[in-house]
Amino acid sequence: MANTTEITVRYAETDCMGVVHHAVYPVWFEIARTDYIKAAGMSYAEIEKSGIMLPVAGITCKYRFPAKYDETLLITAKITRLNAARIEFSYTVTKKGESAVLAEGTSSHGFVDAKTFKPINFKKQCPEFFAVLEKYAKIDEE
Repeated sequence: MANTTEITVRYAETDCMGVVHHAVYPVWFEIARTDYIKAAGMSYAEIEKSGIMLPVAGITCKYRFPAKYDETLLITAKITRLNAARIEFSYTVTKKGESAVLAEGTSSHGFVDAKTFKPINFKKQCPEFFAVLEKYAKIDEE
């Protein structure tokens, strides 16, 4: 299940060249990832209340074409890797109504205990939601 989030570029997100600053894309990835998790049936807040955190272990972004102020963008997120200890998402950024990819990237996250930050087995701690994510990850592979 890929999930798409619509964002309108704000003036504050652009640099002196009039294009979106490179540091904004990871923020948009986070918004898209949060929307993906919510669409799958659980919010990040609910996951954190259950004592689980998902810190970022790595992030990538390739910039292909510039986005500009007031453009409507679509950030599509999907799961590219999932196991009991880690999850990875991929993202594509396109301009609404166009197919050219403006940017693409990934983020990887570990499942950790909220108090100790030690790795946990998410599949054992949250089996129902893990099963949902696993199902969506398989759909995303297709």
